[in-house]
Amino acid sequence: MSLIVLSIPLFFVLIGIEWLAGRLRGRRVFRGTDVFANLSLGAAQTVFGAVAAGLLAGAYVALYSVRLFEIPSTSVWAWALLLLGTDFCYYWFHRVSHRTHLGWMAHAPHHQSEDFNLSVALRQGPVQPFFSRAFYLPLALLGFPPAMFATAVALNTLYQFWVHTELIDKLGPLEWIFVTPSHHRVHHACNGRYLDKNHGGMLIVWDRLFGTFEPEREPVTYGTVEPVRTFNPLLAAWRPFREAVTLVRKTPRIWDKIRFWFMPPEWHPPGVEPAHLDVPPGRPRFEVYPSRRVVLYMAVVGILTLLVTVLFLFRGGALSFPVKLAFTAWFLASLGGLGGVLEGRRWARWVEATRLAVVPLALAAF
Repeated sequence: MSLIVLSIPLFFVLIGIEWLAGRLRGRRVFRGTDVFANLSLGAAQTVFGAVAAGLLAGAYVALYSVRLFEIPSTSVWAWALLLLGTDFCYYWFHRVSHRTHLGWMAHAPHHQSEDFNLSVALRQGPVQPFFSRAFYLPLALLGFPPAMFATAVALNTLYQFWVHTELIDKLGPLEWIFVTPSHHRVHHACNGRYLDKNHGGMLIVWDRLFGTFEPEREPVTYGTVEPVRTFNPLLAAWRPFREAVTLVRKTPRIWDKIRFWFMPPEWHPPGVEPAHLDVPPGRPRFEVYPSRRVVLYMAVVGILTLLVTVLFLFRGGALSFPVKLAFTAWFLASLGGLGGVLEGRRWARWVEATRLAVVPLALAAF
């Protein structure tokens, strides 16, 4: 079972500690509406990964079958080189995901939150693994075994969890080598001087070597340059794709339609009016104010939905592919329905009634 899935209880314990530390300092670290969107998008990526596990691993296993070297999984040096190589590959995936429309569509949901706390670490683009895994394939060709690689990627991901916080200041000499919360606050900023900086996962040395490092020098405004303005996780995940498709449809020339996907997110094709967006300091955050009844519903039904999802993740390996697809459809309806309830959409009650009616069937399938 994935180390990430096994770490889910620890994530919630650490989030609780951050909430308590914030309260003791007199700070409001979390907003419930934002936390809901963050956790939902994180669960979506994990569900998608569980359903497509074979597909995601297939290319790596295929390349490993024609590997150049035999690397033993018992060697300490092999593990050290793999962790270093994994972080190097992550840096380039992360940098490319910020500098191409194709990569940004998959990665943008992680940056949409206008808060910065440990729950934001769990907010991920649901389809991002389908893009990111290609960057790790050289490790298979070199000869790092698939199980060894899966562990290294999980450790790299787990390290990145703790750097999503405002409660830890700069860490002195560690700032020169490792990615710290200060570095990652810069990465999540949409301030002009901070855009597309500090892409490292565990080590900040890659950014220092390749010219993408920026220290934290001024107050940070979080989120994307154009705010997503919704807490509905389904709409938030779809938003980058919708924007990209809209721009491509407006593009006059076929060549520009093709190269659009490999150009930076700020690039607009000739003949398409660019959006002039400015991020003022202290930009107001998007907010909704649900009633107490809605908050109670979200707390009870949202937690139950999360528990059913965790059950699926723990049992997913033993389920048939049609059952996995059926659960995924139910889960997507859950994201849209709960998000609609949170934002007061009239259609949400019908979505919720339908998908709650099939919960007994889902539990029976498990």
